[in-house]
Formats: sequence, structure tokens, C-alpha cells
Amino acid sequence: MKTGLEVKELTIDVHTPRGTLTAVSEISFDIAPGETVCLVGESGSGKTIASKAIMRLTDYENGRIAGGHIRLGGQSIESLPDHLVRGLRGRRIAMIFQEPMAAFDPVFTIGSQIVETMRAHRREKKSVLQQEGVELLRRVGIPEPELRMKQYPGELSGGMLQRAMIAMALSGGPELLIADEPTTALDVTVQAQILELLDELKESLGMSILLITHDLGVAAQMADRIVVLYAGRVAEQGPAAEVLTAPRHPYTSGLLNSALTQDIRRGERLRAIEGSPPGLADMPGGCRFHPRCAYASDRCRESVPPLSDQGSGRLAACWHADEAAAGAAAASFAAAVQPEVSRPLLQAALPVAAINGKASPILLEAQNLKKHYPIGGGWGRRKRVIHAVDGVSLSIAEGETFGLVGESGSGKSTLGRLLLQLESQTEGRVLYGGEELSPQGSRRWRETRRDLQIIHQDPYGTVDPRWNIGEIIAEPLGVHTKLTAAERRGRVGELLEQVGLQSSWQDRYPHEFSGGQRQRIGIARAIAVNPRFILADEAVSALDVSVQAQIVNLLQDLQRQLGLTSLFIAHGLQVVRHISNRIGVMYLGKLVEVAPSEELFRRPAHPYTRALLSSIPGSPQAGNETFTAKGEIPSPMNPPAGCRFHTRCPIATDLCRRAEPAFVSVGSGHTAACHYPL
Repeated sequence: MKTGLEVKELTIDVHTPRGTLTAVSEISFDIAPGETVCLVGESGSGKTIASKAIMRLTDYENGRIAGGHIRLGGQSIESLPDHLVRGLRGRRIAMIFQEPMAAFDPVFTIGSQIVETMRAHRREKKSVLQQEGVELLRRVGIPEPELRMKQYPGELSGGMLQRAMIAMALSGGPELLIADEPTTALDVTVQAQILELLDELKESLGMSILLITHDLGVAAQMADRIVVLYAGRVAEQGPAAEVLTAPRHPYTSGLLNSALTQDIRRGERLRAIEGSPPGLADMPGGCRFHPRCAYASDRCRESVPPLSDQGSGRLAACWHADEAAAGAAAASFAAAVQPEVSRPLLQAALPVAAINGKASPILLEAQNLKKHYPIGGGWGRRKRVIHAVDGVSLSIAEGETFGLVGESGSGKSTLGRLLLQLESQTEGRVLYGGEELSPQGSRRWRETRRDLQIIHQDPYGTVDPRWNIGEIIAEPLGVHTKLTAAERRGRVGELLEQVGLQSSWQDRYPHEFSGGQRQRIGIARAIAVNPRFILADEAVSALDVSVQAQIVNLLQDLQRQLGLTSLFIAHGLQVVRHISNRIGVMYLGKLVEVAPSEELFRRPAHPYTRALLSSIPGSPQAGNETFTAKGEIPSPMNPPAGCRFHTRCPIATDLCRRAEPAFVSVGSGHTAACHYPL
């Protein structure tokens, strides 16, 4: 008989160079058999370390359980000897990690690693376990499972690798499955498939799920109950529907206000939580949220609020829970009755575009851009070609933000690099201000680089960690200006203040900042030389919802202040809708639809666009089975003939398989490459 999990007053200490610090303080929650509980909160709130403690993995990461109890079916996990804990892992409790590539050993096949997991708990013939592994891969929706068993992790796509990780976790028939951000790095279509799979497996196997996420849309779709963590403590918990619609803690309200939904009008300022969570060594006294809370009082600063019963299975640790609940209700009502603002639609693919009601000339234009990467060849082997970008034409007007969406492998980032001439195209032209951009490395190209800047997805991975942030931000000033060292330092101080950081932080190093702060540093570097065009390549994709709202607000403020033109690449469709004037949808190296932002969300014309929108958790089109993109995006080395989406399209015909569709107009400024636009 399967029983549930009980976590009672769990406290976890971690050993650091600065001494022993408390990462999790007296958190309590439970999971009933067959129930899904979500842990939500910003990075650093203690979600992952709490989940690892359940499997005693913190023992190997300089952590220890300093207090409290963890019981699975009445068995106390925190006091079990190591050899008995190893027997629990995989058999009664299994874990899906955020990054499956790091969980698999790259030098062993998928099949050998699944079989190894099963053999740790059962004595069976290898052939029997091999066949069970095939069936597990088939059960999680992996095509050709016999072939995949023989492949290595590097040969599988991100979505397929996540499915293989789930199969390996299920191999021991666990009672509890812990899923740590299982969809954060995945496209919306793959995310929808993984969430649907987890839900189906929970129902068919009767297991419990502890889901860790910072995506409230995922929590709303999956959770029976939600536990909100902040700075290592439980802020609030209760039934998912009640926590998400009537929060009792100001932090929960702040997370919900920061989340982008289709109810929020495009372009309006997001209600972000100001500031950042405290570090382990800098925990404030009293309520840990009080430095960022609008309801904070002396009582909040002086004493820790207990996790008290709020009725209907709700618990909240707040001295002002009634005021916070009333404030959240008032904010929801105000948003509901706010009148819709009419906005002019934008004209697409014309020499002049209307931006905010004004005629603006085209600043950047791509004409039939192609980028092909030859691979292989030699020693009798056939040379193959990756069609990363395959004939893309688009124009971006001065002052416009053009959004670009599509699954991984669709060519978005490659197209962005071609537009900035960070890579040379195989065919086609890039025009800047009506003139063709010079080849990379030429004198004219170096002069143009001042006007064309980029914000990277991972600002930490694109800077020298041995440089302080003053040197990092000042580097383009040294290349493109004749400012003295003192003038550069003054300009860097101004830039830091402009992006919401302190000018006195110039001598600090990148590792001393949070992810959101590092992204602000990357933005300061990008705008340092007053560019005209910014490429933001997945600039907010890896950020918490609260930090994401701060960065989106900052980007919108800077665009208004500096008159920037930008290309915004992301797989978060709600973010792209909110910040963009127009949106282009890419699939397998080609644009398939271009439309004004609101028009695209109201009336998608291409089946692929409809499938993307249907994959957004909580969207009006979510669960629309007719337009779900099944399977994986095909290989760009061997793209399908005709319409490239026909292999996954629910309405494809023989015409789609034979002939490539041309772009047709389906509305004002709205075009789609489809034989049967919706």
C-alpha cells in the first residue's frame, strides 16, 4: 500500500567558506498518495535543496539536515543509514533533474544507463531489463525506442532527453517522483508534452509528484496544492486554485502580479517585486520578506510570523494576511474593469511602417537570407548541410520591437547573428539604413558595430570573470569613443544608475551579483555607446518571474528613453507579445507568419502558430487537441519537402507535402506561409 510524504519543520544547514549557513528554516508540508504538490518561489528560496534533502542528496553537497523530520510511509528518512537510503533512491523516490544532459553520462548509451538503474534494485537477466527499458521509452512517448536505447545522450534532442530521464526515473516504480524544473529549458510545445506525460503517468501509476517550478502557469496547470517558499521559509500554502486566485501573503501576490498573462495589456508596465531575495549570509530579522513588502510594519521587522491557519486548508506566515488578501482582491478587480486600449496595427514588409501611429523608415532589412553549415565529408563520406536559415526576408522599422519566436532549432538565434553580421550569410543581403552591411572585419563593419549591439541570454558566460563590472561595461567605450579613463568611469556610473544598479558597484566582479543583476549589467554594456539597434537573444528566458518582470520593464523604459529599435528573441510567447510591436514565427529555418502582436494572439493564421499558442499553460487555446504539434522538429539537415510543418500538422494534405506555400495576406499587416490559413 502506497503512503504519502510528510516533511515537518525541516531545517537544512550548508557548509560554506564563510561558515555554516542555514538554507532552509523549519519548512513543513505533506503530499498525499496520487497528489501533485508544487514548490514555487524565486531562485534562492530553497526549493531545490529542500527536494534534494528528501532523497538525502544534500549529504553530498556540503549540506546536512539540522532539524525536523522527513517521513515516507512512516519511515524516517533523515535518520536512515546511508546503505538504506541508497535502497530508497530510484525504488521508492525518484528525481527528474532540471538539466537531463548533466544527469546522463555522455559516454554510455541511454539503454545501458536505464538498465543500470533497474539492476541496482532488481536481479533479472539483462535481456529482460533491456526489453523493459524499451517499453519504458515507448511509454514516455519516444519514437523508435529500440534505436534510442542504443544511442548516446548527445544524439537526442532536449525534449527527447527529458523523456528518457523520466523513463529512467520510472524504472524502479517509485511512489514519489520529484521533478525539479523539468520544463524550464524547453520550448512551449515540448513543455506541454512533458507536462501532459507527467499527468498521465501520475494517473496510471498512482504515484505522487513533487514539482518544483518558478512558472506559475505550470503550477496552475499541474498542482493540487501549492507551497510558496521565500528565503528558506514557507510563506504560504494551500489548494492551488485558492492560492493562485486569492493569495494571503504579499509575496505570493507579488509573484502573481509579475507573471505575464494575456489579461495584461501589451506594453503596460508590469508590477514587479522590487529588489532581490536576501543571500544566506544576509537574512533580515523578523519576516524575511519585509524589506520588499508594501505592508511591512515594525512588528514584521522585529518578529517572525508563524505559519498560521487561514481556513479552508490555507496556511500563511504573515502578520498582515487580511490586508494582503484585500489588496490582492482590489488589484484583481481593478485589472478586470480596466478598459481595453485601442492600438494601431502595424504594416508588415513595407518600406515605411507605422510605429505608435507615426510613419517610420525601415532601419534593418533582411533579403532572402540563408545560412547553411556544411558538415562531414572526406574519406569517402558524403558531405551534409544544415539549413539553419533558409530564405528569410523581413524588415524592422526604426523604433520598432520585432519579436521572433519558434522552437529550438528553428533558426532564431542564427538569424539574429546574421542581421548583426556576427556570422556571414551563405546567400542574401542585410541592409542597414538602406545600405548593405559590409563584410565582417572590414573598417565599415567596425564603424557600424557601434550602432548594432547584443544582449546575451547568459551574461555571466559572455564576460571575463577576472574583470570587474566597471571594466566590462567600459570596454565598448574604449573601442568606439575617445573618452579618458576618468570620463569612462563617470559614464559607467551613469549607465549603472540607468539600469537600476548603484554606481559605487563598479569595482565588484560578476560572481558577486544575482542573475537579474548580471542581466542588467549586460544591458548597461549594450547601451553604453548609444546604439540604434539592440538584439536581445533570449535575454529573460532563464530568469525568475519577478526578475523577468523587472528586466522587461527596464527594456521598455530604455526603448522609450533612447528610441531603440530591437529584435527580441524568446521562447516565452507571453513575454514576446508584451514587448513587441510585431512578431515573426520561425519554423525549421523559415518564417511562417508575421503579424502585429495582438493580432497574432487573437487570430493566428498558421497551424504552427496555433500549436505554439495552444501550448501556453493556462492560455484560452490550451488543450486544443486539434492544433497540438506532436513529435519533434525535424532535422535541419534533412528538412521535409513542401511545407516544412506538414509532418506535424493536423490539417496537412498532399498539396502541403508537395508544394512549398508562399506568403499570403490574411489581414492588415498579417501574412502567413500556408496553403490553408486558419
